[in-house]
Amino acid sequence: YVYSVRLNEYIRHYEVLTYDREDVLRSHLRARRSVIRDNSVHLRFSSHGRSFNIRLKRDLNTFSSNLVVIGPTGQQEDLETSHIYQGHILGEAGSYVYGSLSDGVFEGKIVSPQGSYYVERAHHYFPRDVNNTFHSIRDVNNTFHSVIYSENDIEDPYEHMRSGHVGGCGINDEVVQWMDRIQNSALEEETVQPSPKPVEFQIPAPPVMESHGNHNKYSREANEPSTGHHRKKRATRPKEENKNTCSLFIQTDPLIWRHISETVGGDAEKTREEILSLIAHHVTAVNYIYRDTRFDGRVEHRNIKFEVQRIKIDDDSPCRIPYHGDPNPFCHENIDVSNFLNLHSLGNHEHFCLAYVFTYRDFTGGTLGLAWVASASGASGGICEKYKTYTETVGGMYQSTKRSLNTGIITFVNYNSRVPPKVSQLTLAHEIGHNFGSPHDYPPECRPGGLHGNFIMFASATSGDRPNNSKFSSCSIGNISNVLDAIEDNKKRNCFTASEGAFCGNKIVEDGEECDCGYDEEECNDKCCYPRLLNDNDKLHNSSAKGCARKAGTQCSPSQGPCCSSDTCSFVMASQNVQCKAESDCSWSSTCNGRTADCPVPEPKENKTRCNEGTQLCINGECTGSICLEWNLTECFLTSHIIPNIDKRKLCELACQNGTDTGTCRSTSEFAHLVGLPPGGISLRPGSPCDNFQGYCDVFYKCRAVDAEGPLARLKNLLFNKETLLTVAQWIT
Repeated sequence: YVYSVRLNEYIRHYEVLTYDREDVLRSHLRARRSVIRDNSVHLRFSSHGRSFNIRLKRDLNTFSSNLVVIGPTGQQEDLETSHIYQGHILGEAGSYVYGSLSDGVFEGKIVSPQGSYYVERAHHYFPRDVNNTFHSIRDVNNTFHSVIYSENDIEDPYEHMRSGHVGGCGINDEVVQWMDRIQNSALEEETVQPSPKPVEFQIPAPPVMESHGNHNKYSREANEPSTGHHRKKRATRPKEENKNTCSLFIQTDPLIWRHISETVGGDAEKTREEILSLIAHHVTAVNYIYRDTRFDGRVEHRNIKFEVQRIKIDDDSPCRIPYHGDPNPFCHENIDVSNFLNLHSLGNHEHFCLAYVFTYRDFTGGTLGLAWVASASGASGGICEKYKTYTETVGGMYQSTKRSLNTGIITFVNYNSRVPPKVSQLTLAHEIGHNFGSPHDYPPECRPGGLHGNFIMFASATSGDRPNNSKFSSCSIGNISNVLDAIEDNKKRNCFTASEGAFCGNKIVEDGEECDCGYDEEECNDKCCYPRLLNDNDKLHNSSAKGCARKAGTQCSPSQGPCCSSDTCSFVMASQNVQCKAESDCSWSSTCNGRTADCPVPEPKENKTRCNEGTQLCINGECTGSICLEWNLTECFLTSHIIPNIDKRKLCELACQNGTDTGTCRSTSEFAHLVGLPPGGISLRPGSPCDNFQGYCDVFYKCRAVDAEGPLARLKNLLFNKETLLTVAQWIT
């Protein structure tokens, strides 16, 4: 059984995936070797009350064709990117998928008209212990290799802290003074120009003093574009000059190497592979956000794209003792966020549009990222900034230091918890928003909150489950448009490059394509659409034929959706009553309506309909509700604190309570006969949290204490492992 169960403080419900990874691995290896034949990978599984039939093809867009990967000692490395994929759900127009395959296990994001889902490898949440074993969890990991959860099930555990929160920077006076000294010290061609002030991106924490030292950064005036709302008619850029790609340099530091290495058992090759996947997932997520935003100022700025041109992967070998090579300044674990950004900014990154460091360090004050904000006025900092000299007073002496202010950093841990991909992806989009010229949203109309949530540039992190969380406000769009206009007018350096745009031949219908049936005639089985490579016969019969365009006389192509007839190349009529989506536990079937190639969104079944073999309830068309809701109860934990000496098996039973009254928490086994559940009620599945997150359920449905990776366990292992005890014994004797 799979039922509603919390994964951690951020994710309130998840399910497990158990598809045959050996079969997927074989498909991946075939696709990697393929040159002409079909090089796609098919992935099929069921979860959340529905089926997923996914087709994946190699991602050819996220990384530059001349990508350079640098190792920890500065040497160039050959690193495979063949495990990075993009794709879509077969039969669901408008869907898209991106992620990676490792050992036949998919990790990434699935987006469909019915909802969005994140898939992660199980070891992110069920880590190995210091001996690189899983104990009883080992069998669980052989049973399920990954977890999946809905975007709607990501929540913000610190939302209740936000009342009265202003600005969200939380920087102290000393840091503000340092910023002020730097911001007025940029030298370029003997002209002093003020540089921007870094802006921190935070989650509010329990009692942390707020600082309003740079509150004016978020004033109404700062958020209103200098051109106001009385713009002239926009100029349309000539297509040949449509340079819209921002090149990226991404560096990963020793701490994120150490964290990922621990989750993959110390395998260096797997660590590099996971780091590359992490970069690809985040850049792809940011691309979808920026690509779909129209930054229209005096000139139309459309389809902004990011492409990784250079990667530097630091391992943690320089952080170990003894080490005889060049030191790595990022080895120091207790660097505050401002100094961390400053360290990164000391490098020369002017050959790139932006340069970022990914780290795994728990910055104080809930900080998730930090970046320099651009200005349309010509001040230093942000996208395309050159490596320049800045002066500051150190110990009463003037000191000149060269810095790159086209930089930013993000971290993947917060309050000792790994943040979900949705949060870190929005953090990257937020920090890049600063680099593009947007301060935090300040005017009330640009931070509405409520049901639709706040926008990307809201000062504090969001869980990402509200519609506005992945969009820019009108304030941000105005500020970013001004910076892009300044670049267009040559008032700021232009480092954007031309983009190839959509890739015709990947069987995904993208902007500018009527259809997409594949790369060549061997891959294209669609008589309504031209493939990327036209054969001689197509050219002979139609001199104007072009790839990814419909053939003459056609209304649609099956590549556009399941409601296009492959025989007639026209919409399937409603009178034919063709089912394009089958009935699921939580939604009714859907039939073609004759007006579009897309399958109409199916009607959801009534809320609280039982699903998943009677162990969950339907909520808004998805099988995500706890069955406790059927009896107007709330799911709860049976805990050893409330019931001393409780059987550990009892702690792995699903329980319900009245509202928030923990004193009424009862196992479903106690009332199973009254509500039609099987005898014994419902058991939490292996790997589920139990005892109020103090343990996990093993394969024998017993609650095991979960301190294998905690700080107390690490201290215990340090003090009481065999090597330490032998050392102490030798020292004593």
